[in-house]
Amino acid sequence: MADATAVNLARGATYWLNLNESAFHESVRIEHYRGPGPGGQKRNKTSNSVRLTHTPTGIQVVASESRTTSINEHNAFRRLRLKLATSARTVIDPRGFEPPPWWQSVAHGQRIAIAERNPLYPSAAALVLDVLDAMKSSAADAAAMLGISTSSLVRFLHDEPALWIAANAIRKANRKQPLRYE
Repeated sequence: MADATAVNLARGATYWLNLNESAFHESVRIEHYRGPGPGGQKRNKTSNSVRLTHTPTGIQVVASESRTTSINEHNAFRRLRLKLATSARTVIDPRGFEPPPWWQSVAHGQRIAIAERNPLYPSAAALVLDVLDAMKSSAADAAAMLGISTSSLVRFLHDEPALWIAANAIRKANRKQPLRYE
């Protein structure tokens, strides 16, 4: 499975995140189970916790914070998309790079303006990380390629802990100091 995971991660997050909803859902195994912890009789009678496994990559996420299965499933799908965005890089050639058309709805002037709940959020996260990787971890060069300010890029990464960790892992792989946020 490790080899299959490496091959499927090599496709990059962009491939998986750009699938339509039904195609993406087909690539995911959904398991419902009884979650641990307090919750009284309701917790012990219903299987409202959700575990999602992205079968092509083997990436798993769990959601059990709500007593409602549909809310847990929704939260799990959001987490899975974000985990894909932080785990799989798409190779970008900086020469002639143009951000995708949807990027204009995310980048307003020199800043990134997108809420976590926006369906494009995982795609935006993956694109920022892919460009950062393509620019050998230079936040200034990545921001310039995306048409935003360096501070906006760093703030976007810092505001989501998973993105901050992924960005600093990219920098570490390029033997650079971790990003700082002040």
